[in-house]
Amino acid sequence: MDSWYLLFCKSRQEARAQVNLQNQGIEAFFPQLQKQQLIKGRRTFKQLAVFPNYLFVRLNPHTGNFAAVKNTRGISGFVSYGASYQLVPAQLIKELKNFELAQDSNNLPQPGDLVCLNNGSFKDVQAIFKEPDGDMRSILLVNLLNKQIEMSVDNSDVRKVS
Repeated sequence: MDSWYLLFCKSRQEARAQVNLQNQGIEAFFPQLQKQQLIKGRRTFKQLAVFPNYLFVRLNPHTGNFAAVKNTRGISGFVSYGASYQLVPAQLIKELKNFELAQDSNNLPQPGDLVCLNNGSFKDVQAIFKEPDGDMRSILLVNLLNKQIEMSVDNSDVRKVS
């Protein structure tokens, strides 16, 4: 039965190591998360490694080619304690893969979603998300005095209602 092992990679070469291992027919994985940044007023998304410089690899402990893995470009070596390599529980890998899949590429709600405002006088007021208004703001429909009013608010002041 195959086991997951922990590898230490050269600085910022997790993706390179993963591609090289997959070219050898070896399953490799490093969890990533998408971080939203504002650069020059535009929203950009950047993929960051959850565990920088670390990679998980799946090998058979009896027939796996550990030497080929150690000598793959982008890899420094196995994380080991004494003479044994660090094993990673399969359940942890499964949870990390689920976490990666569950990430939303865009944290904005979808049109028609119920949201809650977090700013000053409108704190905890519920509204309906209508559409994004540029990169940093959104248009919401707020019910004020039994009338729906369109309101443009900063995206940081909007949170989804579960």
